[in-house]
Amino acid sequence: MAQKMKIVGISMIRNDADIVEPFVRHALRILDHLFIVVHCPHDGTGEILNALHAEGLPMTLVFDAEPAFLQGERLTWLAREAWTAIEPDFVFPLDADEFIVPDDRATIEAALKLLPADAPAGRIRLRTYLPTAEDAADEANPLRRIRYRPREDSGTDKIVLTRAFAADPALVLDHGNHGLLRIGARADQLRVPRLKQLALAHYPVRSAAQVTNKTVIGYLAHLAAGRPRPEELRLATHWRRCYEEMVLEGATDGMTEAQLMAWFHGRHNVVPHAAALLCDPTPAPDALRYAHLAHNDAYATLARFAEALIRSRPGKLEGARFEHAADAPAQAEPAAAGRADHS
Repeated sequence: MAQKMKIVGISMIRNDADIVEPFVRHALRILDHLFIVVHCPHDGTGEILNALHAEGLPMTLVFDAEPAFLQGERLTWLAREAWTAIEPDFVFPLDADEFIVPDDRATIEAALKLLPADAPAGRIRLRTYLPTAEDAADEANPLRRIRYRPREDSGTDKIVLTRAFAADPALVLDHGNHGLLRIGARADQLRVPRLKQLALAHYPVRSAAQVTNKTVIGYLAHLAAGRPRPEELRLATHWRRCYEEMVLEGATDGMTEAQLMAWFHGRHNVVPHAAALLCDPTPAPDALRYAHLAHNDAYATLARFAEALIRSRPGKLEGARFEHAADAPAQAEPAAAGRADHS
């Protein structure tokens, strides 16, 4: 009898309390195990993940207290840890706002079997969903609330890893899980085949508070990584544009929640109407059990991130030197430059 295919997911999650429960439940209807780096969240995400883990779901949580965003490095490590732990056939790197579709295990296995044995990965197209004016505002589950996506192809791919990746220690995940890089080679992503039978339903914008956190904390966490300037510009182009428009230029001042969400999608503050989009809801059969643990407060979340960042990088007292001679004269000469005189 043929051995059962083993498929797992890996993820690095920070402040996604509004969508992390649907993400975990959807993923584990399809995958055999989920490995998650819990990246110092401050909005209830950590509490929700702990509650899901306590249910006995097949998931492993790794807690990361470093505020800087080191996604490529962390997930490359996590993928190799997953192979060491349970030797999967395939590994899906997923963000918390990405959902494998169709959610049918047989279809997914059939698609994965088409990948060449020597291919280290396959490409999967993103389908980005947009909030619309017709969304049910009282629906807490984003998958049930946000049901429409553009009819045109996004042109953006993510990847799924194979055993050939596990066998090659020189391969690393590029930032955002958009491709693979080879250590020591040019910074060009490897060409890998596309799996046309699969897609990832993508929900990057869900509320004004979530967009604010995503923009401000996302960009600052990129800066905290301390990457060389060219690499920073390559990885954080969209974050930097949104951050500068929101924080430095005040482009979102006075916007309604709907307008701010449309702005993040680059739609010039125009809230899309459902009639212009394709209704293609992602299945969400599971009721939310832990919505009460989410803290949807953009300012509190930002403040806690800033505190964590500061505490992780204590300041150094390097400046004036102080003289404390016991026999200092009553009338001291003016202190030399760079010194303070306490006589």
